Amino acid sequence: MKFLTSLIAFTLSFNLSAQSYLQTSQNLLRALKNGQDASPFVRIIADANPQELAAQIDTDQKRLAFWINLYNGLIQYKLKQNPGLYEERGDFFGDDILTVARSSVSFDNIEHGVLRRGTSKYSYGYFKNPFGGDWHKPYMVDEIDWRIHFALNCGASSCPPVRIYDEATINSQLNESTQQYLQSQVRYNADEKQVHLPKLMDWFSGDFGGEDGALEIIKNRGFIPSTKVSVDYNDYNWTLKIGPGVFYQND
Repeated sequence: MKFLTSLIAFTLSFNLSAQSYLQTSQNLLRALKNGQDASPFVRIIADANPQELAAQIDTDQKRLAFWINLYNGLIQYKLKQNPGLYEERGDFFGDDILTVARSSVSFDNIEHGVLRRGTSKYSYGYFKNPFGGDWHKPYMVDEIDWRIHFALNCGASSCPPVRIYDEATINSQLNESTQQYLQSQVRYNADEKQVHLPKLMDWFSGDFGGEDGALEIIKNRGFIPSTKVSVDYNDYNWTLKIGPGVFYQND
């Protein structure tokens, strides 16, 4: 019996270690979605060889899929363990409470360092963070993709749903996530020629090309007939929302 238990443990360990890191990020989300133990996948990411990780996610498609999955997965994992962490959101996002590829990092390192190429979270997307360090540089995307803001879930009720991203379908997935989030947020008053936009398009204005760029995006996606409108931004609901209910059900 002891031999069988050891064999099962070895087989499980071998199968997990044989996964790519992108597959691990996907399986992390699947475990959380299905209410299973996600800690083996968290450990794999924590123990990942930095050079191997950088080599495996060597395109922006892979980087986007991996880092969005990881960010969303670790948000859910940490807050499921201790929802009280959300009471001090600045510390939760800014402190080095994660271990990724043998380094202590923060959620801000992933979002603003890796996915936004070192952009300051306080600059509306217009300036780099001079104090951001260089941990993110081997992993960061080549180009900032504004659609990430409609894919990252920070644990709040106003966040986009969590879905499991894959390198092969990342472009269509991000387009779908963007359209669905905008449909839930954008409101156009034709009589007053006023449009209400997601607060994310205000906080990260520079990523969208400013207000003019945001309006072009909204127009091109069919929400307004013209960019000659006045703009207001929705309030953001920071009420904590975690668990299987935040996931797309068809992933």
